[in-house]
Amino acid sequence: MPALRSRRSMIVFFLVGFGIPWLGWTTVALWNPPASPLKTALFYTGDFMSVAGLVATWVAGGGAAVKAILGRVIRVRTGIGWMLFAVFIPFVWLGIPALVYGLRHGGLGPLNPAGLLTYLAPSTLLALTTGPLGEEAGWRGFFLPRLLTRYSALVATIILGVIWSLWHYPLYATGVFSTVAGGLNFTFHVVCFAVLLTVLWAFTNGSIFWAIVLHYTINVTPTVVASMFPHLPPRPDGVDYLQVGIILTLTIGIVAAIGPARLAERIRQVLAGMTVEGVAPSQAPSNR
Repeated sequence: MPALRSRRSMIVFFLVGFGIPWLGWTTVALWNPPASPLKTALFYTGDFMSVAGLVATWVAGGGAAVKAILGRVIRVRTGIGWMLFAVFIPFVWLGIPALVYGLRHGGLGPLNPAGLLTYLAPSTLLALTTGPLGEEAGWRGFFLPRLLTRYSALVATIILGVIWSLWHYPLYATGVFSTVAGGLNFTFHVVCFAVLLTVLWAFTNGSIFWAIVLHYTINVTPTVVASMFPHLPPRPDGVDYLQVGIILTLTIGIVAAIGPARLAERIRQVLAGMTVEGVAPSQAPSNR
């Protein structure tokens, strides 16, 4: 019976988490309606990824499982270091390339420290209602723990990252996915994000709250940097190889500094507390 619930919950996760967003985004892409409440609603079908995580969790373990995953959504308590990690780590690969480009093309101009408050501006906080809140109960709430019971942390995260990237395809089909280079660049970045989010998830005791925070800061840090350095020249579109190099180095460096064995042990500890959600931690590989 548990195995059957597990299969059913995964089917539900993909049907809801992919089916509704892809239907909404494909409708926008093919119809291309003018700006309207309907177009906005179709865009927000992406939030059904979190809905999928909650519904699939209910299928896997009933009301108690849903209560447990919602508890992880509001699991705020963690070390100050991981709080700072969630808020400021995107500055490393998003801020440095922007500043380097500015120095090479006319200078940085005066610093506006108040621009850091852009994180809390109402127009910026609106971004919480899309990917961060709309996805994380699915990706890091439901899907990641189940992948980690079958695969090592690295393999599970790469699988999630590639699927996460391709999930965006109908939304960005005419944008980043319109060229091979653009699609590969986007997927590479999403896989790196997934690695950083797995590390954060493991060391915040499976917290979805801090995954939401990091997802949010990844999305809005370019706006914050632009507010702090309002005279920065805009960078051209295309692959930014400095940014690619920085995020790759950062991702590998963080995993190496933590150590695969230590990461694996933290993952086992987190999974051991998730049996009520229908997760089977005894199946988790060593990750060594």
